Amino acid sequence: MTAEFETLALDVVGSVAVLRLDRPRARNAVDDTMRSELRLVLDHVVDHQEYRGVVLTGTGSAFCAGGDIRGMQERIDQGPRAGEIGWRRQRELHESLERLYALDRPTIAAVNGPALGLGLDIALTCDFVWLADTATVASSFIKRGLVPDGGGMYHLPRRVGLSAAKDLVFSGRTIDADEALRLGLADRVVAADDLVAAAVAHLDDLGQHPATAQAMAKQVLNTALESSLGAVNTLAGQAQVFCYGSPDHLDGVREFLAARARSSS
Repeated sequence: MTAEFETLALDVVGSVAVLRLDRPRARNAVDDTMRSELRLVLDHVVDHQEYRGVVLTGTGSAFCAGGDIRGMQERIDQGPRAGEIGWRRQRELHESLERLYALDRPTIAAVNGPALGLGLDIALTCDFVWLADTATVASSFIKRGLVPDGGGMYHLPRRVGLSAAKDLVFSGRTIDADEALRLGLADRVVAADDLVAAAVAHLDDLGQHPATAQAMAKQVLNTALESSLGAVNTLAGQAQVFCYGSPDHLDGVREFLAARARSSS
């Protein structure tokens, strides 16, 4: 099954949805159309529970060059309304990225090429960030007189620590895949030609495990760094009660007991 949009492409490989940022001539920069289509494609993914994971990557040589500069100029040309227009664009994208972050299935950003500014923020929204060995990343907002506004100031300190996050944001410097891995910004570096296939295979493996338990665990883990031990235990307990009644749990217990009975007979 394949779904196509103007700025995005969605291919389904086995049980994994491969979502491509698909503006290669603009190095997959985020424009207003992509903002709107991202919301639509996430609606599609949410409605299809048979997709057990999502790989997010880019078409062509780049993952995402960040925000579309022409769109920035159009906003500036609006004069006094520039702030209002920018706020509305931000709000639309924030809502989509928060949905991606909370998606009840594992996600991998397969960063196939440069991920700059907003492109890096989008990658960091996924559960895992895998970089091609040729990829580079930069929180480059400062070079346009801006600050990270796509979740980067939330995700970066949690991945690399506060001091390293400040260095990356204040300087806007570009780092290669090896440094990203050393800092903890990336989880894995893969040969460029194998990147997407490896990410799909990993999510296929994760998809062999119970979906309900994964979804419940993700929901709790996404709040863990902001919560106390007691609060996390409360959420985990509530999630566990829900899992107790799931078919996956009931089948797992029966299968374990049946296997043990066979081995002892």
